[in-house]
Amino acid sequence: MAIKRIHIVGSGPRTGTTLLAELMKTCFDIDIYTSHENRLYKSPLKNGSVFLTKAPQDILLVEQALKMWKDLTILYMIRDPRDTIVSKHKKDPDRYWASLRYWKTYSEVGKKLMQHPRFITIRYEDLVHKPDEIQDLLEEKIPYLKKTKNFSNFHEESDISNESELALGGVREISTNSIGNWKNHLPRIKEQIRKHGSITKDLIEYKYEENDKWEEILNDVEDAEFESHYPEYFTKEEIRKRRRMNKFMFRWTIARHKDFPLAVKEFFIKYHFYTPKDK
Repeated sequence: MAIKRIHIVGSGPRTGTTLLAELMKTCFDIDIYTSHENRLYKSPLKNGSVFLTKAPQDILLVEQALKMWKDLTILYMIRDPRDTIVSKHKKDPDRYWASLRYWKTYSEVGKKLMQHPRFITIRYEDLVHKPDEIQDLLEEKIPYLKKTKNFSNFHEESDISNESELALGGVREISTNSIGNWKNHLPRIKEQIRKHGSITKDLIEYKYEENDKWEEILNDVEDAEFESHYPEYFTKEEIRKRRRMNKFMFRWTIARHKDFPLAVKEFFIKYHFYTPKDK
């Protein structure tokens, strides 16, 4: 029997992918998982039935992978982009972690896949507000998953890696405290919108706002400049690296696929991976 693969991606860094991965491996019967991040093209190091991995940036790779890999399910974490761009990481606590470049790029890819039956979208806000309901939803959509304990109790038995603990800021009960934290960082919000453009249409589409009136809160905010841990824009070198990775993924997917004639024909006619535009 083929190994079932569940891979977690996100609308950017700091979207809750680490939290979801820890919930999944602690509260479902999953027998193969990695300590923190593992790319989509990595194979399991041992035999088993369910292999769980996560890499937020792999949202750029999953469209064709879903077409070719019938035992793959993607969990797509989205979070209010305003909260993601004011989030910090213990690895670099004095700077914001990432800019709006990720939301602007990754969310556009995610929108195209939302109707795919093996592409499951989870809002971070829903996960922390009602974790057990999200767990029930995952059980319903992924029939081979078997619950061992409730998401809401994961902190009582979780055994996480140092990397995951850093990303989460420690093992603790699921909390909603970070929701809406962007309101405490208005100069950062104004700066990011100036650099990357409006996000109001997206906020309305994903039900973070009902209309554009939220922008009024920025009217009297003084503009400022902030440094992020990751570069503000996708650089030319980064794009080159991603294109090289896309070529590698092409060869890897073809090599592992059993239906070579059909796969090769389809890929050579239609194959492409999305790469972000240079600033």
